[in-house]
Amino acid sequence: MQWWMWLTASGLFIVAEILTVDLLFASLAFATLMAAAASALSLNAITQGLIFAISAALSIFVLRPIALRNLQKRSPGLATNVDALFGADAFTMTEVTEHSGEVKLSGEIWSARSRTGTIKKSTNVEVVSIEGATAIIKRKGA
Repeated sequence: MQWWMWLTASGLFIVAEILTVDLLFASLAFATLMAAAASALSLNAITQGLIFAISAALSIFVLRPIALRNLQKRSPGLATNVDALFGADAFTMTEVTEHSGEVKLSGEIWSARSRTGTIKKSTNVEVVSIEGATAIIKRKGA
């Protein structure tokens, strides 16, 4: 194949990668660029095909998994939204029972219920879970 045909194929793979963002087509685009280089060096079609196949296999089975792992890494302890509230410290604004109460949590007043028993006003507590817009709490250390 001519080098420009390989470059055209590479461009199409890049467009497909932009649409899918899975790194599969990026691997194939890399392989076609290697084959284009082989074509530019005037290597025969069989050699170009072998270079394409080897480059594709290496990039799909070796480089792609490494890249996907790095892209999908999450920082440990980086919880967001409701998950960030589990285990958070709160402060009771009213007496909190198993049925009602209020706590100050992350600078906001939340409705709250105790997991067990009654917790007095002005007590430091810990969030056990969130049910809807209600914090389920327990005494710290309990």
